[in-house]
Amino acid sequence: MKTLVILFSIIPLFVFSQNFDYKRDFENILKETQDKKSDLNYESLLERYNKVDTTLTNKQMLSLLIGFTVNKNYKPYKDIEFGRNLYKLNDEKKFNEVIKTGNEFLSTHPFDIKTLYETSYAQSESGNDKVAESYLIKAMLIFKAMNYSGSTTSMDTAFFALNPTDGQDFIRKGIGAKIGMMGSSKDKNGYFIDILEAIFKDDSRQTFYFVIPHATKKMFE
Repeated sequence: MKTLVILFSIIPLFVFSQNFDYKRDFENILKETQDKKSDLNYESLLERYNKVDTTLTNKQMLSLLIGFTVNKNYKPYKDIEFGRNLYKLNDEKKFNEVIKTGNEFLSTHPFDIKTLYETSYAQSESGNDKVAESYLIKAMLIFKAMNYSGSTTSMDTAFFALNPTDGQDFIRKGIGAKIGMMGSSKDKNGYFIDILEAIFKDDSRQTFYFVIPHATKKMFE
């Protein structure tokens, strides 16, 4: 869609460099998100995010994602189906239904990448290009935070992913590559890792690792 092309033309290319260590930082950042006096307070940052505040730093956005892992609405494996259903509705050209239900879902699941994209598409098809772009800007803020969190060096420098399919969306939509081999493993700390191969337009390949133990814990609740 044309709004996506516009966004890629104004957002800097991704430069992979790790600024986050899951074992060292996750719990500390989570604690700060619950502190009303902290610069990383979840509610304060969420208000800015909902206003599409592009001055949010990568660390602040990453803190938002981490803060959401203790939200009562965070059910990552169950939530996957919602975005998939929106895709079907868009395919059936039921754009008003997508916009209505998508916005309702985003009010309680603000960082659901699939819902952001599908609702954006429905808005664009309904002639609301500027509104459509706002959803994609939010998605780009999430992708930039994910990029900030890790590097492609090894499993031990894995990128943070909120939901189990966010790694796939990061590769397909965030960096514009195709997905090759897919797998999973555990790192040296026992954290669950999704392993995805990215295939770029020049046919070069790169392995990406995404750390998701906060999501897998929810699988059994």
